[in-house]
Amino acid sequence: MRRLPSFSALRAFEAAARLESFALAGAELHLSPSAVSHQVRALEDWAGRKLFHRRSGQGVEPTPEGRALLGRLTPILDELEAACAALRPEPAAEALAVHCVPSFAANWLGPRLPGFMARHPGLGIRVTASAEPVDLARQAEIDLAIAYGAAPAQPGVTAEPLGTERVTALVAPALAAGLDFSGPALPRGLTLIDSAVSPVRWEDWLALNGLTTPAGGARPSFDRGAMAIAAAAQGVGAALESTRLAAEDLARGDLVELDGSRFRAVERVLHHLCYRTGQRNLPKVAAFRAWLLEACARD
Repeated sequence: MRRLPSFSALRAFEAAARLESFALAGAELHLSPSAVSHQVRALEDWAGRKLFHRRSGQGVEPTPEGRALLGRLTPILDELEAACAALRPEPAAEALAVHCVPSFAANWLGPRLPGFMARHPGLGIRVTASAEPVDLARQAEIDLAIAYGAAPAQPGVTAEPLGTERVTALVAPALAAGLDFSGPALPRGLTLIDSAVSPVRWEDWLALNGLTTPAGGARPSFDRGAMAIAAAAQGVGAALESTRLAAEDLARGDLVELDGSRFRAVERVLHHLCYRTGQRNLPKVAAFRAWLLEACARD
């Protein structure tokens, strides 16, 4: 008779130790975090020793004994998975699920996706978009997320910056041609378009360039960068937005940087690629990550 603990407990331990999170392990195994914790505790009782240090929230860190067990257990489970997979029919084509903030999806990712699809013709891709933050610990159906603003902090999740972006004033060429920049403020009558969710404010850009805010005038506000960029292209006013998101409009000549030879841009990291740390080397995740970082570097 084999002297083994519960297989469910071993699976729960391996997932939690690999992902360093009971919540992420639960999402992978379709269990609640408390169920994972219960299974791990049963294994610790069987072994007569602690296998994890508990951190704040759902985060955990394997003890030296736990890390040693993980190192031997993961290859065994990988081999077991491969042996079971050999018994089953060939699976359907794999798909990658990417969640993205709307403006990045529409203005940057969408136009470049054909390049990724051409490089990986056998990998389907599903893109969803919303401004709501994604919880990768609980939303197991999502493989990666592209987030906007500050890097999300979550145990077991890596948030990788997608490079520094230039945020500057963008206007339609016809509007720019009639502006007078001889004074200490922006030209009177120039409408400033607010991007409500942007971490870079007009006050930041004006201070960087030694300008004062123009007096009076209503300021239209949009909760999507893509909408602010579209309004500027239609001649509504100047949008303070990322040249990465406005790249297509700038290339077509629908927008220009406001007196680009004079004014400086605010430089910030605005977007992050988020994925479960333990799935970094999963082939579909690694493929998209490599392509995305390469494409962002080209920009």
